[in-house]
Amino acid sequence: MLRPLLTDFISGRAPDLEAARLRATLAGHDGSGLARILERARRRGAGTLVLSSEDLDRARPEDVERLRAAFRDCDVNVVLTVTRPVHRWCSGWQTLVKHGLASYPAEVTELLADFAALNVGRLEELVRVLGAPETLIRVVRTSPAEPDLAQSLASALGLPDLKALPPSLSNSSLGRDTEVLLRLNRCGRALGLDSTSAGLLAAWGSAPRSYLERPELVSKYELPGSFDSAASQEAAWLRNAPEGVTVLDPTRALDGWGSRDVPEWYADASRREACVPERLEEESEAIQLWRARQQVQVLTRRALPPETRDV
Repeated sequence: MLRPLLTDFISGRAPDLEAARLRATLAGHDGSGLARILERARRRGAGTLVLSSEDLDRARPEDVERLRAAFRDCDVNVVLTVTRPVHRWCSGWQTLVKHGLASYPAEVTELLADFAALNVGRLEELVRVLGAPETLIRVVRTSPAEPDLAQSLASALGLPDLKALPPSLSNSSLGRDTEVLLRLNRCGRALGLDSTSAGLLAAWGSAPRSYLERPELVSKYELPGSFDSAASQEAAWLRNAPEGVTVLDPTRALDGWGSRDVPEWYADASRREACVPERLEEESEAIQLWRARQQVQVLTRRALPPETRDV
């Protein structure tokens, strides 16, 4: 819905969005999805329209004009949910591995910090880029998870009570299997959670699993050196938010904002590897690049108009 308005998606600057950008090109999507949604709401006489999109956290200063043009006839309020920096680091790495990343966290510090909005001043910049007259920031506790978060957000926005909530809706976490999927990606056996890797994970997960201690992995999972300063700056800004920004922290999650306590699954992955039934041999980088170039050529030809394919 909102991706065609964002430079990260348009330019291909974000590797994790490359597959989605290619799918959109091949499907002939013209980027008018948001416009159609707004027009349909107007025809139905909607007074309040709630749009939810994780992609908006990728907005950059160069996206401001496109975003403002898209919502030019609307009174816009922005709601951000924000979790502890350490949770965003671990969860962000897992998400990128699902997208096909074949690197340990410390090997892609810059990419991961950008993806998880962990750069100093990023949250403040995001609020400024979105530029709504009123912004609500809801600080979210992740452990234990808040069971009534959806209703809490609705109440904070002055919306009616949610009569029928799904029984238990949450993103499916790979947990300790993230490390296994990483190794699948590194050896070129699969790309993220496609049918091949999903099948392998399911088969291996159904059998008893043993682990091999690997102390040398610790350095590959270490939090970046900039973590403390970024977390400290973000906490200070949230506690002293500027005019027009309301911060709600009902669970007092900000008290432990700079904590380095990683989830149990991440700590396990940093010291041991799962023993899997099939041997995973990493392919050389040259072989993987060779295969990737062939795929790019084929997909590029499919994406181009017929009259330009031979140019």
